Amino acid sequence: MAASLSTRQHLLAVGLTANAGFVDGLFFIHLGGYFVSFMSGNSTRAAAELSQGNYLAWLAASSLIVAFVIGVMLSSFAVRFGPKYFHQPAESLLTEQVTPHGSAVWMAYALMLLGGIAAVIPSAEMVAPFIVAAATGAINGTFTRRGEVTVGLTYMTGTLVKMGQALASALALRSPVYLSRFLRYLLLWAAIAIGSLIGGFSYLEFGIAAIWLSVVAMTVLSVALTWRVRRRNA
Repeated sequence: MAASLSTRQHLLAVGLTANAGFVDGLFFIHLGGYFVSFMSGNSTRAAAELSQGNYLAWLAASSLIVAFVIGVMLSSFAVRFGPKYFHQPAESLLTEQVTPHGSAVWMAYALMLLGGIAAVIPSAEMVAPFIVAAATGAINGTFTRRGEVTVGLTYMTGTLVKMGQALASALALRSPVYLSRFLRYLLLWAAIAIGSLIGGFSYLEFGIAAIWLSVVAMTVLSVALTWRVRRRNA
């Protein structure tokens, strides 16, 4: 469904995905090989650690997965019960139109802010990764229809599959439409990859405090989306 997003919506998706990649790269280094966004990686690590009898490592990976799922749930509740002007227009439910949910973005922002605060408080630093994992889970509620995710923003396996299919169709059919889809999926994947790279560099330069760059980015995205939604509704 990423191919059906408008240009503005696609830019929002890219921004949120890059931000998720940023904190993933940052915490991957900080935690020594655990993820706060890539839950497939944590699932594999949890299973591998359990098979070797490393129960504390298994618990750490599993706890990050649980935190991510809790973030998804909080985002879903925000979408269902959040401010009315953030809800998806009723007419869009009858079409293939996809609109972003401001409530989900603000929930992700609130969790990211809380994670940023925890990260710079020595006594709370150890819970920061789990709060940030919840934030990245919440990000995935941005583009949903009838309670189902239409554009996954933090898991790229499906995006890579669609990217490959679009490129194959573009080559086989010589279709600019499929080429455009390929480029959209490529940009979404590049966002999380480049975001992770910047997150890694930022951690090496500023340490855990670099998470506040992510908080600032989430602030900008949340405010921009709110302004856009209110302007649309007006």
